[in-house]
Amino acid sequence: MKKIIIAVTMIAGMGLNSAAYFDGGVTGTTGPDYSGYKLDLRIGSGDFALEPSLTTYKYDNAALGNKTYRTYGLRGAWEKETYTVGAEAGTTPEVNGYKNVYAGGDITFSLTPASGGKSRLAGPGARSVSGGGEGVARVDIGASLKQTQHTNTAGASDLKTSQTAASLFAGAKVLMLNLSASFTGYTYGSEDALPQDFVPGLNFAVIAKPKSSVTARVDIPSTIPMITPFAGYTTTKYKGAKDSSAILLGGYVDLNMVVANVAYQIFDNGSTSKNFVSIGAGIKF
Repeated sequence: MKKIIIAVTMIAGMGLNSAAYFDGGVTGTTGPDYSGYKLDLRIGSGDFALEPSLTTYKYDNAALGNKTYRTYGLRGAWEKETYTVGAEAGTTPEVNGYKNVYAGGDITFSLTPASGGKSRLAGPGARSVSGGGEGVARVDIGASLKQTQHTNTAGASDLKTSQTAASLFAGAKVLMLNLSASFTGYTYGSEDALPQDFVPGLNFAVIAKPKSSVTARVDIPSTIPMITPFAGYTTTKYKGAKDSSAILLGGYVDLNMVVANVAYQIFDNGSTSKNFVSIGAGIKF
């Protein structure tokens, strides 16, 4: 899968040398005994876009062997002014006996499209959108479905967990505010392996079986020159573990071709509280 993703990305780059747009960035996250980064690229021409990604994370503890896990992903999207349809696939190659493979799809509708209609406010196609307007200037709604097979190797046998994540999301541009929210529900087939993955709204990977996750976020453009502050909240329920909550505070600077962001997340797992800092930068043209 890794070789396929790299090959497709190279072909796309060669074929889109006259691309209408390029958007790429990297974000690093650090916290107690944790570090990781995410590299996102978006290469688009006309109504089609390819989005290769690389996500890494490492927990500095003996249980995970102090190893770095890497997830390679690729999403393709057909983007029109009033809707976006996307499909994705990816894998985490085996490290310390754990691996996964996933595939999914998503669709987003813009009920009140305005200029820049391809920049969605919520869902997999979301990008930072600045500016304001009068009343409700824009509303985006959508849904996604993702199937993941988690595998843990124990001796000569493989323990597997089949996980399905279904999400509903919405975003609205109201006056000077950009609002977004999502709900993700999880179902399981076999449950022999412990999943390692990212929960919507959290900036770091979790090792648990989530049952549901609710996120909400508000961005406030044009309040400070060139800076857009934002705040978010996430609550997650798990199987066999306490519920968790997280508060996100941060801001980003959008200078048209250059974007930078910083975020501070306070995570409470019901027993202890941990703090995570994320810093990122990117370019677009």
